[in-house]
Amino acid sequence: MSKYPIGFWNYTPVGMLGPEAVKDWTDLGMNMALSPEFPEGADPALMLPLLDACAEAGVKVIMSDRRARWYGAAKEPEKYRERFAAALADFGSHPAVMGFHVGDEPTNEESFADCITSHRIQLEMAPHLTPHLNFLPYWKGIEQSILKAPTFADWAKSMVEKADLRILCYDCYCQMNPNDEGVDQYFTNLRKFAEAAEAAGIEPWTTLLSVGHFRYRVPNEDDFRWQINTAAACGMRGILWFFIYMREPHSNYRLAPIDEFGERSETFERLSRVNRHFAHHFGDFFMEAKHLGTFCTVTAYGGYPLFEDGVTDPALRKITCPHNLPAIVSFFEREGRRHVAVVNNSTRESGQFRLHFAKDHPVLERFNWNHSYSPIRHYHHDAFWNETDTEIIGGDWLAPGEMKVYRIS
Repeated sequence: MSKYPIGFWNYTPVGMLGPEAVKDWTDLGMNMALSPEFPEGADPALMLPLLDACAEAGVKVIMSDRRARWYGAAKEPEKYRERFAAALADFGSHPAVMGFHVGDEPTNEESFADCITSHRIQLEMAPHLTPHLNFLPYWKGIEQSILKAPTFADWAKSMVEKADLRILCYDCYCQMNPNDEGVDQYFTNLRKFAEAAEAAGIEPWTTLLSVGHFRYRVPNEDDFRWQINTAAACGMRGILWFFIYMREPHSNYRLAPIDEFGERSETFERLSRVNRHFAHHFGDFFMEAKHLGTFCTVTAYGGYPLFEDGVTDPALRKITCPHNLPAIVSFFEREGRRHVAVVNNSTRESGQFRLHFAKDHPVLERFNWNHSYSPIRHYHHDAFWNETDTEIIGGDWLAPGEMKVYRIS
């Protein structure tokens, strides 16, 4: 995709949504979507008007077509080819279609074998498309219980090679547990999946949470901002949201962006603003930039190292916050120039974050809303600037989860 992918899990049955639904998607800031569920035997005419509307709106679609699911592919590959050929004939040449959904969260040897076979068959039969496969999040012990590999990195390397993956996608929602209960595991997942994908030269994608359920809270606007900015800063190259349509009420799921009455909830407005803000301000940057590394300040999460003053980076001496809030600090290269992204790693408090450089440092520029750069020393009402005999200090106030990007070389 030419734009930073922001999409969602759908789950609605085919025929429930007409082409008018695409306006909800674009109003939410989505440029990608899983399609409604298309079962075997359904009429393609129920899906095509929706795909046409997506093509017109610039929304790419991952086809959630039952015929393309991994089931039985390893034992009966020819039968899978027949099923996938039928799906391909119906939808594979449509300009809105990015690829077909292989399946979600394999958990045993049989399902992993099916994933590998079906993914390779899809690439063989439709090399112009990108299959989509989603994995479970990492947790301690999953190597033994599910992955059957010495380490997560070993499993990921093997899976990428055997299936010829183009995207390494997973879901993780523990970050929306009460207080900071799941934050360390959330960052562990970002680190492990980003490292594995970057080592393989493919795209890391993550699924973030947009609907409250189980112990997970209903995300507010600060939570949405924090999720998307920390994910991008840690190297994710695509975002899916779980989920958008409530459909019938079940368990304790609540306040999906489109509720059980088919109406836009207060969550819709919050998610829309955060998605559109990110896409406008940072989408192009993160599509063009190469992730070099991520560090933490104040508190280290997920195995990321703490930023070491005067050691981590040759130019950036240290990062301070007079309110003692933690930050995610990530380095990127764009157009041969070094950048740093700073994210307020609190979901609850605003604070001021200051970057310290040597007195003679030549470049310290903010990446602006309009995609231009301007020197940080140019004062504006919410910025910080100070020069001492030995250093220059510049920075910004950041809301919970807010991010700023600076060019530093």
